[in-house]
Formats: sequence, structure tokens, C-alpha cells
Amino acid sequence: MKLLDLSLALVTGLAGLAASAQEISPATVKVQPVIPLKARPFALQDVRLLDGPFLHAMELDRQYLLSLEPDRLLHAFRLNAGLPSSAKPLGGWEVPNSEVRGHFVGHYLSACALMYASTGDAQLKEKGDAVVAGLAECQKKLGSGYLSAYPESFIDRVEAGQPVWAPYYTLHKILAGLLDMYVECGNAQALETARKFGDWAVARNARLSDEQMQRMLNNEHGGMTEGLANLYALTGEEKYLKTALRFNHQALVGPASKHVDNLTGKHANTQIPKFVGAAREFELTGDPVLRSAATFFWDTVAKERSYVIGGHSDGEMFTPKERLSTAFGPSTTETCNTYNMLKVTRHLFCWDPRVEYADFYERALYNHILSSQNPETGGMCYYLPLRSGSRKNYNSPLDDFWCCTGTGVENHAKYGGSIYFHDGDHTLFVNLFIASQLDWKAKGVKVRQETRFPDEEGTKLVVTCERPTRLTIRVRRPFWAGKGFAVTVNGENAPAADGWAAVTREWKTGDVITVALPFTLRTEGFPDNPRRFAFLNGPLVLAAQVNPGKPWPIVLGERSRATAALAPVAGKPSTFQGSPDVFRSPGVKAENHLTFEPLYKIQGNRHYMVYFDAFTPEQWKAKEAEDLRERARQKDLDARTVDRVNPGEEQNERAHQVKGERDATGDFGDHHFRHAVDGWFSWVLKVRPGRPQLLCVTYWGSDAGGRVFDVLVDGKTLATERLVGEKPEEFFDRSYPLPETLTRGKAQITVRFQAHPGNFAGGVFGCAVEFPRGGN
Repeated sequence: MKLLDLSLALVTGLAGLAASAQEISPATVKVQPVIPLKARPFALQDVRLLDGPFLHAMELDRQYLLSLEPDRLLHAFRLNAGLPSSAKPLGGWEVPNSEVRGHFVGHYLSACALMYASTGDAQLKEKGDAVVAGLAECQKKLGSGYLSAYPESFIDRVEAGQPVWAPYYTLHKILAGLLDMYVECGNAQALETARKFGDWAVARNARLSDEQMQRMLNNEHGGMTEGLANLYALTGEEKYLKTALRFNHQALVGPASKHVDNLTGKHANTQIPKFVGAAREFELTGDPVLRSAATFFWDTVAKERSYVIGGHSDGEMFTPKERLSTAFGPSTTETCNTYNMLKVTRHLFCWDPRVEYADFYERALYNHILSSQNPETGGMCYYLPLRSGSRKNYNSPLDDFWCCTGTGVENHAKYGGSIYFHDGDHTLFVNLFIASQLDWKAKGVKVRQETRFPDEEGTKLVVTCERPTRLTIRVRRPFWAGKGFAVTVNGENAPAADGWAAVTREWKTGDVITVALPFTLRTEGFPDNPRRFAFLNGPLVLAAQVNPGKPWPIVLGERSRATAALAPVAGKPSTFQGSPDVFRSPGVKAENHLTFEPLYKIQGNRHYMVYFDAFTPEQWKAKEAEDLRERARQKDLDARTVDRVNPGEEQNERAHQVKGERDATGDFGDHHFRHAVDGWFSWVLKVRPGRPQLLCVTYWGSDAGGRVFDVLVDGKTLATERLVGEKPEEFFDRSYPLPETLTRGKAQITVRFQAHPGNFAGGVFGCAVEFPRGGN
């Protein structure tokens, strides 16, 4: 894609007050969009949340932000700049030798700025101001405008095509945080620091040819396009826009602009920010190619590649959409992805305020974003797994700092940003049903939304006006709203058309809009497998708590009869009991009811199911027979087992003297695993000297890509393993005969899994010493 001279001419010199589709307030923008925005978000300062689950989530996030100390956040930056620091380093991805150290600090600035705008808490501004001052000091010491917690040599490496995690990804987070501190907190030092960084980025990349630039963009680079485009909008300096356009990755943006989906096999969250940037650039240039790319990407991901909660990806990758129903690895729906998809959605809604965009936003907000936070501790999920038997895992306060911790602290700080929109003059859009109060200062109108939604199937909007004001208020009619949806104004019915109930009148203080939002109980399946489906009630995805030690329940019969088998539980909104005649588990008597409740309410260590399979009576008989065979196999295996490690089970692993470097455990439905990233782990297992024995290791048959490792026994290489996805969607055992020389005279052996450089070791889902069949 070439720079459009015409588009640049259009934006050059255009200054004024204009809201973008992102969180940039009108008063700070120097360059307005060259395209008409049919809907504009309100500033966060204009919306205040009222009591409800979103205010609760925001408050937990506010407390977490206040608990973090600026000196600890700045520690790695100061070390990189050669400045003294006695602060204790943070853990996880922010340790001083991490290749993405500093990324969370950018998110922290954004979150403090957004939370300050959302709550008015001056302590958050003070925290953010302190971090900005510390970053400015580091930038001054470095001297070139470069600003990071790692050396600029990382950029040398990425330009040369050498392995490095994602340096520009991290730099974008810092730039975005500085811009948010300027926009929301009025911190002029933040803008000056961002300008110097922008000047460095312009100069650094000016020396690269277009070919070199595109090659460099094969490495994950976050939202550099968006950040530089926003810097242009705030300063009016065209050089930043030109560099932003050079950051467009043509291998993705080009095909999407021509409606070609080439996403399969690609790292999902590497791609989404490219289209957030393309959308922002479209607003500033009017280039229709950029609009085409952003809208096609949204259509593809939201409609064809997403699970029922609005999230997507399996193992952080775009899997074949033709087989989406089979993509249930240990790490579905990365939360960062949905954070970025909601940004794309906001852009598209502002260009064309269609109900389907607001419907998707609601789906993802309730069922992924809100669901990703622990409502007791405020901890946040990296992934929201959907494999049957999964549970949610949350970050620790000081020792994780995953990418989704960073986007997470932003997610819960800006809930007020997408409830209401306006067209600049005559129309107010009510998109989301969240208890809140809007102050539309320019019109002298306030709207107080009083609701217990989603525990209540409706909402009420109370209007206050400085003087009678003629407006159109458009209330979204959700796709899920059942028969009985109604909007009344002071008791009189209002018409609903095209997905909106629009009321045009002269509003005055005391006018009340009442909205009836009857929930529909329904199922949603996969296009490639309609017999695998989830349950929803209104906007809420339902899940059932299950016992990880028992077989997963299925739906006996046709999908069409599944909702009829759910009975409401009195006094518990959106909670149902499933009939034991329909929800069956192999080997379990048809007598226990299965309880369904909103996924966002299932937290802590509770294991759950979201997707269910419908079985015909014949398939059910086969399933029960298979269960009997598996029990017999397990009984035989237990009889032959000398010793067994259960990865991820703390007491069991401790008893087997677990050790490792750069290793971790995780949940995968009813299984746990241990793996290592460019590292190793080991256990000590019992053996019986003088007897033929096998080392039996359980793997997941879909694991592939960068999983080459050695299996060693007492330092001797037993095998080199390469996992290449050879048994899709099933677990399998690999048996390695133990030479008699390795067990002679021993009561135990040390089994070690050592990753080859740049690879994973594992995942290992089980490890046992066994006698061969007939050998016990």
C-alpha cells in the first residue's frame, strides 16, 4: 500500500476539536478525522458507574493500581538508563532480564489515566505523574529519545531478523501510556516525552527501506501504528503519521483489504493491533483500503473465528475456522485478544452505528472481560479456557505481569467508555445496560440508568435537563431480546425499528424511559459441528460446574430439546437446573441435577463446562461401552504401575522431588501438565531393579510447533522427542524401555525433560514407571 498523497493533503493543517473513536478527548486533539463519524464516545469523565458488577470490578482494579509502587515499576528502566535504583524488582515478565520488561509499565500509565478519568481519584493521577517523571528522567539520561527498560540493541536484533521477543510491542505500550496520561490527566511532560520517543521512532525507521521495514514487521510490534497515528492527532506533526503508515504490515493488511482471510496458523494478538491501527489511520487519511481491511478483519474474527463468549484463539493462534469446534487446547481465548477486538469494534461503530457491533461488544464484555477478573481478589486471567473441566487461573499481584495483566488493568478502568455514544448534536445512543449516570454537558442533559441488569431483565433511564431539549434517544434492541421487548416513555410505547427503539421529542426533567429486556434461553453451536453447543440466557453465556474426577456430562437426544431440559432456579437470576434424564455422564446414575449459571459468576477453583455434545441413543450406548473399556484399561495400568507423577498436583510433585528452570504447570480440562520454555524440569521416580520396566509419558496429541526436547534418565538421554501434532485432539502415551543398566542396583531414578534451545519441553501430562503387560 502506498501513502496516499491526497489523504495526507486532506489532513495537513486540519486542526480543531474532534473526538476520535479511541479514548482521546476532544479538547486535546489537533487533527480531526477527515471522515464523518456517525457516533462518538463520551469522555470517561462524563460517565460514572453506579452500583453493580462493573463498578465492583472497577473498584478492585483501582485498589490494585494503588497498591503498586512507582519505584518498583521504574526499577528496570533506571537500570537500563544507568541510573541508581534500590527498589525490589517485580517478578514474572517484569524481571530485569525479561525481553518484554517494561510493557506493564505502559499499561499501568494507561490504567491510572483511565481510572482517574473514570473515578476522579487524585491518587491515581499522582501515581501516574510519578511514573511519567521517572520515565522522562530515564529518557534524558539515554539521550536519543529512546525509552525502554531494555537496551536499544533489541531493535538492532529485530531489524536484523534475529530472535527477540517483541521489542516494538513493549515500546507501543509505553507510548500509549504516555499519551493517555496527557489526554486524561493533562500531563504535559507525558506528551513531551512521547514526542521525543516519536522523533526517535521516525529517525530510527527512516533509514530502513520499505522492504527492510516489512521484513522487520514479521516480529510482533503491537499497536505502533495506532500509537504513532494518535501522536499525530495530538500534535499535528505529519511525520508521525507517515511513520505510522510505514508500520502497516502489508502481509496482513493487504490481503484483508481485498477480503482474503490468511489468518490460520498466525499468532492472534500479533494481528489484531494491526487492524486497530488501520482503523485509526483510516479516520486520519480517508484511505478506503484501510477501512476495507479493518471491516473485513472484524467480520472474519467476530463472526467466523470466535467462540460463544466473543473471545478467540487456541494456544494464542488462529486455528482453522473450518474446524473451530475441535480447537479446545489448554489455553483458549487469550484476554488480550478481546481487549483489542473491542477497540476495533468501537471504531467500526463510530463509522457506522450498527446494532451488531454493539451486540458483539456486549457479548465479549460480559462473558470474557468481566468474566476474566476474580470478583474477590481482583486477579486477572491470561486465558479464559473453554475446554470441558477447565478452571480460571489468575495473576498474582507481584509475580506474573502477563500481557493480559496489562490489558486487564485497562479493561476494568474504562467500563464507562462504551455505554453511551452521541452524533455530536441531535442523537444519543444507549448501547449497554449498565447502571451509570451520563452528564452530556454540551447539551445540558443528564441520564441516570437505574438497573440491576443482568440480574434484572430491564432498565430505566431517568432524564434531567437544564432546559427542555429536543433529542433523539436510540435504545439498542439486542438480538437476544425475546417477545415482550418494549420501550416506553412516561408510560407510552415507543416504536422499535432496525434494531433500535428511537424516540424523538423535547425532553424535560423527570422524563423516564423504561426498557423491558426479556431474556431468551437458547443454544449456539458451531457451523462445522452444530451438535456441539453452548447455552445462553439473554446476553449471558451459561456454564455448569463439574467434578474433574468424573466423566463429562453430555446431552442425550437432539439439541433442539436441550433448553426444555433446563428449569429456572427460584431466586437466582439466569440459574437453571438440568434434567438428569437429558444431561448424562457415563457410569453415573441419572439422578443428579446439573446446575447452570452465568460464566462470569463461576470463579476461583471451580471447574466448569461451557460446550456440550448432543448424543443420539446409539452414540450414548457406544459412549458407555467406551467408558467401561477405559475403566478396565486403567485398572490394568494401575496393577502394572511402579510409580507415577501427576504433573501440576503440588503434593504429588513435591513427593517426587520436582525441580526445574523456566518451567510451569497449567490446567487442561481434567488434566494438568508441566512444561518448560527453553528450560527443563525433573522428577524422581521409584524403580524395581532387575525387572523389565518402561518409562511411560503422556502427551497431548495436538501439541506442535517448537516442542523438541530430550528425555533423560540419570543424565543419560533416553530419547529425543518432537511433538508435531501427530494425534489431534487426543492424549497418547509414549513408552520408552528402560535399559537394565539404568535401573541396576537402584531404588529410584531421576527423569528429566530438557528443552532444545528455543523450544518447549512438554507439555507432559503424566509420567510413570510401569511393568510391560504380562511382566508384573
